[in-house]
Amino acid sequence: MTRHSKHSNDRNFFSHKERVDAGFAGHRKEILGSDCFLPFGYCALSLKPPKDPVCTAEGWVFDREAILQCLLNQKVELQVEAKKYEEQERKKNRKEHNQQKEVDFKALEDFRKAESALLSDDTRHKRVLERQAGTEESDPAAKLRRGELLVKDKAEMRKNAFWAPNCTQTAAPAELTKVDTTARCPMSGKKLRAKDLITLKLEITDQKMHDEGGGRGVFCCAVSKHPITHQQAVVLKPSGIVVLESILADCVYKDMICPVTGKKLKKGKDDVVKIQQGGTGFSAHNDIEAKSFRFIRSYQGDARTQSGHLPKAGYCGLH
Repeated sequence: MTRHSKHSNDRNFFSHKERVDAGFAGHRKEILGSDCFLPFGYCALSLKPPKDPVCTAEGWVFDREAILQCLLNQKVELQVEAKKYEEQERKKNRKEHNQQKEVDFKALEDFRKAESALLSDDTRHKRVLERQAGTEESDPAAKLRRGELLVKDKAEMRKNAFWAPNCTQTAAPAELTKVDTTARCPMSGKKLRAKDLITLKLEITDQKMHDEGGGRGVFCCAVSKHPITHQQAVVLKPSGIVVLESILADCVYKDMICPVTGKKLKKGKDDVVKIQQGGTGFSAHNDIEAKSFRFIRSYQGDARTQSGHLPKAGYCGLH
C-alpha cells in the first residue's frame, strides 16, 4: 500500500502540505462569514437596531440618542482639554514675566552699585564684587584649620544617580497643544454637527424580529420590499426614505423625485447618500478577508509533536 500523498516523506523534497504545516506556505486568508459583520441599519455605537435612526453625510447609521450623547461627551472632554491648555499658557506667560522682572531688577541693582561708587579701584571693593559675581577663585581646603574636615555638598554629584530612589529623575509633563473643540463623527473622524444628521425612515420587514432584538434582514427597501442584507442601500435626503441602489436608475433618477413621498431632489444626485455597510471587529470595515497569525515554532517542539516527519525548522508569523 502506497503512502498518503500529503505526507510522502520517502522523497527528497517536501510536499506542499508539509510546507504548510511547517509555516513556509506564504500568506493564508480566510473568507469571513456574514455573522462577522454588523447587520444593515444597526447603530454603529450601540450595535443594536436604532429606535430613532439617523445617518451622517458619509452614510454612517446611528441611533439619535447615542450619537447626540457621543457628541456631548466629546464637547465636554474637548472643553476640559482647552481649559488645561489655557492654564498652561497663562503659567508660561507668568513665568516669562517673572524672569523679565528679575533681569530688570538685576540691571537696576547694578546701576545702584555703580552709583554708590562700589566700582572704584580699591581692592576691597573689587573682592566684594568678585565674591558677589562668583568669579573669585579660592581653594576651600586652604582655609581649613588643622584637623578640620572639608564638608562638600554632593547634591550636584548625585543628581544624575538614577539608580538611587531619592535621586530618580522624573520627566517633565508633556506640553499640551491647542485643542480643536469641534466634535467629530466617531466612525469617519470628520466634523459633525447635530443639525447635519439625516433622519432615516427604515421600513421594518418583520416587526416581531425587530421587537425581539433585530437580526439580519430586519429592514427592507421602501420600494421593492426586498430585505436588505448585503446589498448597497441609499437614503434620499429630502425624505429620509431608504431604498436599494439598484432601483435608483428606474425609480429616482428619471424624474428626480422620491418614489414614496414625491419630494423633489433639488440637488440632484447630491441628495442621494450611500449608507455604509456594517463593519466587523475582526478586520477592517467592509473587508471580507482576514489574515491569519501563527506562532513561531522550534525544532524541539516539532520533534516532540510532529514525530520528525516535518522540516526541522519553521517560521510561522503574520503574512
